[in-house]
Amino acid sequence: NFTTFLQDTWQFKDAVNFYSITGGIRTTFLELNRELLLSPRFSFTMNPGRKKDIRLKISSGIYYQPPFYKEMRNPEGQLNKSLNSQKSTHWVAGGDYLFSAWERPFRFSAEIYYKDLQNLVPYKIDNVNLKYAGENMAKGYAMGLDLKIHGEFVKSAESWLSVSLMRTREN
Repeated sequence: NFTTFLQDTWQFKDAVNFYSITGGIRTTFLELNRELLLSPRFSFTMNPGRKKDIRLKISSGIYYQPPFYKEMRNPEGQLNKSLNSQKSTHWVAGGDYLFSAWERPFRFSAEIYYKDLQNLVPYKIDNVNLKYAGENMAKGYAMGLDLKIHGEFVKSAESWLSVSLMRTREN
C-alpha cells in the first residue's frame, strides 16, 4: 500500500472577523484490489466579531475504510480480493463557546453531522459471530448531534460531560 497526504491552512481577518480555511487531500493506493482512493477534506472556521470566546465551523470530507480480511470473506468462506473500500462523505457544522464557571475555564461544543455511506459490506450477527456478505452491496447514512462541556468540574481535574444523539440506516 502507498499513502500520501497534503494539507495547508490559510488564516485571514477583516475589520471584524477572523477566518481559517484548511484544505487537504489524502491519496491511497491499495495493491490487493488495485484501488486508488482520493480523499479531499475541507474546513472553514470563523470567530465572529471581536469575540474570542465563540468559534463557528463547517467541514466536509471523503473518507475510506479499506476492507479487512473478515469483510472480504463471504458466508461460504470464499475470499473476494476485488472488494472495494467502504466510503463515507461527511458534512459537519458546529461551534465552540469558551466561558468561565467557578473561576475555571470551560468549553461548550455542539456539532451536527450527516454522513453518506457507500460501498458498505453488510453483515449478520449470529450470537457472537459476525457473518459478512463479502460484497459492496449496501449504502446508508448516519446523522446526529453531539453536545459536550469540557473543563474542570473538579478543580485541577480535566473532565467533560457529553450527550449525543445518532440515527443510522442501511439498505
